[in-house]
Amino acid sequence: MSQFNKGFSLIEVLVAFVVMGLVVGTLLQLFGSSMRSVALSDEYSFAVQVAESRLAAIGSEIEVEDGNTSGEEKGSDYRWTVSMSPVELSDKLEKLPLPLQLYRVEVVVTWQSGDKNREFHLSSLRFGEEK
Repeated sequence: MSQFNKGFSLIEVLVAFVVMGLVVGTLLQLFGSSMRSVALSDEYSFAVQVAESRLAAIGSEIEVEDGNTSGEEKGSDYRWTVSMSPVELSDKLEKLPLPLQLYRVEVVVTWQSGDKNREFHLSSLRFGEEK
């Protein structure tokens, strides 16, 4: 090699472009997957809000009784179902002079996310009138 050969060869330039392309492709893929994760997190946050609002409505808007109630959130594709069933208590607790019945309440929120059906479950206990 002589003194006048100062520069990059064609192969070195091509290798640099390939390496740069791989790095940029990987960064774009990571960015895309993180954006999908953020969008999915927002969907689940909204589903939690829907479930909590339905749970808070039990006793005022939704009567505490054995059975199911369902509906959908206005302006969205989120659907909810509230299921209530009486809880069997032990014999000692059954003898207490309370005119109340304990109910297991489950709220299920479902929605479509891309090509997948998603759902969120929230459970609690509520007292209702004994029937």
